[in-house]
Amino acid sequence: MPISTILSLGKIVVKSRPTPGIPQRKDEKILIICNGPSAKEFLETTKNQTLNPAVLCVNKFAFGPYFQTLKPKYYLMLDGDFFHFNEAIFQDPQQHPRVKIKPEFAEWQHQINETWKNLFMQNWGLTLFIPTAYKNSFMAKKARENGIKTVAFNYTVIKGLQWFRSLAYQLGLGMPQSQNVINAALFLAIKMKPKKVFVTGIDHDFHKNLVLDNNILFEEVSHFYTDKPFRHPLVHADGSGPVKLRQVFLNLHKVHLGYQELNRYAKENNVEVLNITPAGFVDEFPRANANEVFK
Repeated sequence: MPISTILSLGKIVVKSRPTPGIPQRKDEKILIICNGPSAKEFLETTKNQTLNPAVLCVNKFAFGPYFQTLKPKYYLMLDGDFFHFNEAIFQDPQQHPRVKIKPEFAEWQHQINETWKNLFMQNWGLTLFIPTAYKNSFMAKKARENGIKTVAFNYTVIKGLQWFRSLAYQLGLGMPQSQNVINAALFLAIKMKPKKVFVTGIDHDFHKNLVLDNNILFEEVSHFYTDKPFRHPLVHADGSGPVKLRQVFLNLHKVHLGYQELNRYAKENNVEVLNITPAGFVDEFPRANANEVFK
C-alpha cells in the first residue's frame, strides 16, 4: 500500500469528523457561479432570463449586487479568513491583527464582513457548506442564528490509491486538495450527484495579474464585484516573508491537478461537468454554451 494512502488514513483518523452527509439527487442540474471578472456579463444576463439549475455561489459572492436577486440555493466558504475572527473585528475590520502586517488587509476584512451581513439578510432557506474545522466558530454560529442552514464537510486532503480516494470521497471522510474554493465547490456539487454541473466565472488568469517589482511579488486580484483590481504584496500570513514565484506557480499546478482529479471523480459518478466560462484558463472540462442554463 503506497505511503500516501497510509498517510491519508492517518489524517482521516486525526482530522475527519462524522458529518450528516451532503444532500444527494435533489437537483438535476447545479450551476456554480465563481467570482472571476467574466461572471459579471453572465450575471447581467440573468436579469432578463430565468436560470434552470440550482445555484451554488462561493466566498464573497454576496458582497456583490446580485445576491438578493439571484437567491442562490447553496453557498460555500472554504478559507479560514471567513471564520477566524470575533465580534469586535466583525464590527471594525481595522481590529484584525493581520492589519499590522498587511495594512491593505483591512479592505479584505471589510469585504468579508459585508459578505456575512448580506448573507444574514437571506430569507429563502440558504444552505451554507463549511469545513468541519469551522462549524463551531463564532461566524458559523451567527449564521445559524440568522436562519442559515450549515452543512459541514471534511476538508481532509486524500491521496493514495484510486479506489481508496474514491471510497474516502463517497464516505465524506475527505476530498481532493482544494487550492481554491472552486475545487471544493466542484467536489461538493459532484457529491450531490446531479446529472450536470455547470461552472462559470473561472477565468483563472492569475498568472497575468502578477507584478514583480524589485523582486517583491504583487498580485492584482480581480472579481466581478469590484470596480478595480485589489493590488497587494504576496507575503506569508505567518509573517515569514514574501511569497516567491516558484511557490505561486506550484499552487497553480495544484489547482489544475485538482481539476484533473475532479473530472475523474465526476465521470465515476456519472456526473457531467461543463465549463460555460467564456475563454479562461481551465482545460480539464468540456466547454458548453451558457444558454444551456436558462429556461
